[in-house]
Amino acid sequence: MDALRWHARPTPPLRPFIDRYWGWEGVACLPQCVLPGTGAECLFHYAKPFVLNREAAPQAALLSPRAHPVAIAASGRIGFVAVRFRSGRLRHLCARPLADLHDQAWPVEAIWGDAAARLTDELGACGGNTARIAALNVFFLKQLARHEESCSGAFDKLLDQLYYAPGTAVEQLTAQSGWTRRHFLRKFSKYYGLNPKRFARLARLNHTMRLLALDPGATALDAALRMGYYDQAHFIHETRALTSETPQTILGWLRGKSHFYNPPSRPIA
Repeated sequence: MDALRWHARPTPPLRPFIDRYWGWEGVACLPQCVLPGTGAECLFHYAKPFVLNREAAPQAALLSPRAHPVAIAASGRIGFVAVRFRSGRLRHLCARPLADLHDQAWPVEAIWGDAAARLTDELGACGGNTARIAALNVFFLKQLARHEESCSGAFDKLLDQLYYAPGTAVEQLTAQSGWTRRHFLRKFSKYYGLNPKRFARLARLNHTMRLLALDPGATALDAALRMGYYDQAHFIHETRALTSETPQTILGWLRGKSHFYNPPSRPIA
């Protein structure tokens, strides 16, 4: 029997920061890896945790791969609830710089302390997803009250512009910010742990792979051209540079097994 899959939106005050809550329960053929991207995912397991990069994952862990894919495998029947953070928004919900959280599976207790350990236990004891969603809302509303950087909201809008239109020139964003190019680049790296060019490259790659995952009839070339790659060679080069894999290898993973992609929240330019 396929795994039960669900997703839900957080309470309205959290929606600028959290894209969705979601989860799987049962038996599933997991994707072979999680590709590098621009957001972050927090996985709270109430069944056996995944194996990540051939090591047992914590019962609850934060993933934000940037430099390389994360290999993923089930260690038994799966059951988890996940929090999908919008690109760059995790910084409004925790005290750690985002750059410190990249490319390793962080136990949630290392980020949010004992409160996160109690949340993990509570999610495991919940009788259903309605109660789990309520518990997540309570926890992350408290984190937002403690950590939100309201003075940098305008910068988040520039990040969104780059995410949904990765071809946007840095000069255009710099002009909109009102800062010098040097100051803009420094602020961007400080807030998000990446420079704008790498952020845009990762965003474009993930938009392309999501399109291929959700549309079985799409060809790799058509998807690549639609998402702004110059040609097939450019797409292959970028995919290898960012993942160490070829597009065809990743496409085989996406279409031969389950995947974690969902339709985008708004159109991609």
